[in-house]
Amino acid sequence: MYLVHVHLRAPEGAAFPEAAGEAVRRLARPEEGIEHVVDRLRAPAGPVLGVYVLADGLHQAEARAARACGRALAEIPAFRGWTLADAEVPLVSAFWE
Repeated sequence: MYLVHVHLRAPEGAAFPEAAGEAVRRLARPEEGIEHVVDRLRAPAGPVLGVYVLADGLHQAEARAARACGRALAEIPAFRGWTLADAEVPLVSAFWE
């Protein structure tokens, strides 16, 4: 399982939608392997969804998370105008060095 951080860009003045993580998870397709989505994460560049994905590898996990979140941005009215900036597994090697 991988934790993919999906960074979002909000339109000017937009509030983060309520229960966004649950909405993304409900829209995920079984073959995408989305197990859990954490919303309300904050990063310097803006809001982040934490997407837990079952996948055979890092790139597959990132692609699956991006696809599921992209679908949510397109289909959930509260996300109208939001864009997906990137979907990446956070690297933590600097912490361990």
